Amino acid sequence: MAGLAHTTGHKIQALLQRILPKLPAEITPRNVLIFCVLSLLMIGTIMVGSASMPYADAKQHDPFYFLERHAISIVVAIIVAFITSRFSLEYWFRNTFLFWLITIGLLFVALFVGTEVNGSTRWIRLAGFTLQPTEVAKVMMAIFTADYVVRRAHEVRNSWMGLARLGGVMTITVGLILAEPDLGATVVIVMMMFGIFFLAGAPAIQFLFYIGAIAIALVFLILFEPYRLERAVSFWNPWADPLGSGYQLSNALMAFGRGEWFGVGLGHSMQKMSYLPEAHTDFMLAILGEEFGFMGIATVLSLEFIMLACCVYIGHRALKNNYLRAGYLSYGISMIFLMQILVNAGMNMGMLPTKGLTLPFISYGGTSLMMCAVMITLVLKIDATTQQSNPDKELPNF
Repeated sequence: MAGLAHTTGHKIQALLQRILPKLPAEITPRNVLIFCVLSLLMIGTIMVGSASMPYADAKQHDPFYFLERHAISIVVAIIVAFITSRFSLEYWFRNTFLFWLITIGLLFVALFVGTEVNGSTRWIRLAGFTLQPTEVAKVMMAIFTADYVVRRAHEVRNSWMGLARLGGVMTITVGLILAEPDLGATVVIVMMMFGIFFLAGAPAIQFLFYIGAIAIALVFLILFEPYRLERAVSFWNPWADPLGSGYQLSNALMAFGRGEWFGVGLGHSMQKMSYLPEAHTDFMLAILGEEFGFMGIATVLSLEFIMLACCVYIGHRALKNNYLRAGYLSYGISMIFLMQILVNAGMNMGMLPTKGLTLPFISYGGTSLMMCAVMITLVLKIDATTQQSNPDKELPNF
């Protein structure tokens, strides 16, 4: 399984090496990554303004309400990214247990004194803004797992204790997230931790056991809550109940249909006129498809996947130069981005059940934007500090 990480990285590297020699020397994976992020951020800002204005005018009597808050979130994300960059990778890895405790504390606060929205208690309200601890948990669990699989490498590869220890930490974390409830974030965190664990060389028998446990748990969680079962089956045929369980998806599909190849033009979407609820959040891609058509969707998803390829490339190079923690962290961040891109695009297009996962740097959401900025900052730090071969130092066990 450890070879899978290197194989994937080699394929990405081989693809990039076919392109990069033909381009100017300034076009490196780092610069391409920054270009993709800035491009997505600009497109996202334009689309937040376009998609949210009718809803903001109706609910807040200010058409620029969500656009202004999004602009503030961008400023905060830049500040948080700068602060993140001031700490070395070693600092982040040496304090993983502390960061995990802080994450658990935030999840407790959200669960017991948080703000309830649409039946879920996922947000902590601070000075008129909200913090979503589940977004913080994604990043912190990636850092924790990347450190764990190196610090406990012998147990991970040769003993069930490696899986048991990590499973205990994961159970506590996702248990609190499920209590909110937030199945989408739970799936992202579990799959990310699962991916890092087995890229680090866990035995195949543990891989099969883990897959089985996840499948059983998902079936149980879906059957346990009627609304989850309804969501899980409604996407197969949203037109069976277009005014009930299939309402959001049927309107999203109509938006894609109206967009055709080149869209109806910026600002001319009909579905954002209160037909598609809160279109500036989870269903932003549908509005983008209506206004810019297939070409707009292709452009955004291409930028997302090029960004993802750069993260994988940087992670591969870190592992190749024996920066194990940094390499696994970059792969973990790549998995978080991949899951969010696939799930968000899939639910917008009716290929997956509806889940509250944002499209990175496109959808409205302050905490999501901040954590995406933190993840990109960490990848850039990994790129800057893993250029030369340097054996990864072992940290003490606890």
